[in-house]
Amino acid sequence: MKKHSASNTEQGVATNTEQGVATPCSANVKADANELLSCLREVTDGIADLEARANTEMAEVTARYGSWLNPLREELTARGKELIALMKKNKGLLFDGTDVVNLAHGSLIRNEAEKVSIPRDALEACKGNGFDDVIRVVESLDRPAIEKWPDAKLTLIGATRKPTEEFKYDLRK
Repeated sequence: MKKHSASNTEQGVATNTEQGVATPCSANVKADANELLSCLREVTDGIADLEARANTEMAEVTARYGSWLNPLREELTARGKELIALMKKNKGLLFDGTDVVNLAHGSLIRNEAEKVSIPRDALEACKGNGFDDVIRVVESLDRPAIEKWPDAKLTLIGATRKPTEEFKYDLRK
């Protein structure tokens, strides 16, 4: 770091206002503080410069690899959808008496869960029945809250609970 020159006041000479006499601060504390401030500024500027250069280079790398990654991501999404469709179509063969099928390259997972079907007019039914706890300020229903309701309360707004199947997969590493 460079040493910076400073004025008398910056170098630790303080003026005693009562007597009008300049007296040196103990061990040039102001000069030391000023030097530290200068060093902090240099380091801060260096960090900002390096971060800006790094961000520029990372943007270039991201753009360069994006042309290769985007088609792969699209293929991954398509193959995942294809696998889920295959699992749904052949669930009787694949999941005969089990919810997990272990294969050489991963596992197929079937999960049964109940999903609440909420009709379009359920918001008005909730308002009419005073179920304000599930009405959002933007005038939409709080699905997670409704899904916790008992079936008797669901029928008051015209909603039903029905079993659904969820299909997932897990890849081996």
